Amino acid sequence: MASPGSIDVLVRFSRLASEARSGAEILPLLADAAIDHVSADGAVIVELTETGLARVAASRAVPEAMAQWTGDVDALDSALGTQFLSLGAKTFARAHALPLVSTGGLFGALVLFFADDKDPSDRKMHVARGLADMAAIAMGRAAHIAKLAQVNTELRASREVLARTERLRALGQMAAGLSHDLKNILNPLSMHAQIVKRAIARGNMEQANQSLDEMGTVIHRGVETIDRLRAFSRQSAEAPAKRVDLALLARESVAIARPRMSSRVAALSRILEELCDVPPVLGQADEIVGAVVNLVANAIDAMPEGGTITVRTGVRDGHAFLTVADSGPGITPEVQARVLEPFFTTKGTEGTGLGLANVFATMQRHGGSVSLETEPGKGAAFTLSFPLANGT
Repeated sequence: MASPGSIDVLVRFSRLASEARSGAEILPLLADAAIDHVSADGAVIVELTETGLARVAASRAVPEAMAQWTGDVDALDSALGTQFLSLGAKTFARAHALPLVSTGGLFGALVLFFADDKDPSDRKMHVARGLADMAAIAMGRAAHIAKLAQVNTELRASREVLARTERLRALGQMAAGLSHDLKNILNPLSMHAQIVKRAIARGNMEQANQSLDEMGTVIHRGVETIDRLRAFSRQSAEAPAKRVDLALLARESVAIARPRMSSRVAALSRILEELCDVPPVLGQADEIVGAVVNLVANAIDAMPEGGTITVRTGVRDGHAFLTVADSGPGITPEVQARVLEPFFTTKGTEGTGLGLANVFATMQRHGGSVSLETEPGKGAAFTLSFPLANGT
């Protein structure tokens, strides 16, 4: 049974060893404790390296030849003490080697040297074994912490690579989405250019100027869309949201999308505006316009034989809403389940599958939602719901 003095020694050493962060800090403490508390005349601490070799990592009061010893893992056996004695030029008469073993494995050995040929007392050896065990436990803990630190470093590096990869993927998807938006926004330019030419030829400068103004609005929204992609690619801070008027943006969106109907059966198609004044919402005007133009363009495409598109605004349940409804064939349940997925399209090679996905992403960025009401044969209505701006 350990004496109170032995327990006190082991407790003090345990505290010191638990504060050490590596074998380089623990092993010198063990060598000091062997001299101070076991009364050994000399001590070496043999450590196993990562390469599988054994070397003296710490020593006290031993000849240089013993302090410089190296060997292989097979040398850590019962004859280790005898090997060291052969290097000591008869400095010591007796050696005791104690393995440093814990649940983490074999870390090395503590070798104690005594000048006389007498066996050390049981108390001294009890303390020595306790010191060796505690040092091994501390080394196992330090090795575990070092491994965790390495794993954490590797995980951080992996996360950084994944983050860069994800950002590139997001940039590619965003570029594809903005390309889709730009096509919808800029398509009316050619129509307006033709109107301007005809108006000038007829001398109708009022109509020409009106079309030029509309072209300027379209170009302005196109430039804002390109700026969004550039800011994203440079990882710039997102532009602050502004108070915007949904009814005003709805009118602008309809004006941009209306020329698309010229490629359809225009006589059978019409857009109704049921726009009432609603409290302002916080958002990016160009993104909202892009989303509404997408919805109107999709509604036009859904009615190749013509029909009616209704764009309305209002307030419901504390939110401002903007709805784009069509009188087309509606959407089947199978398509409804996937309609907001990126790259899912029912238009074949003519579609990119990014229009509604962009609408959904826009509403997420605005803290709002997009909902769909549809029934086969009875058209479809997409509703964008926005939280009201504070103070409204």
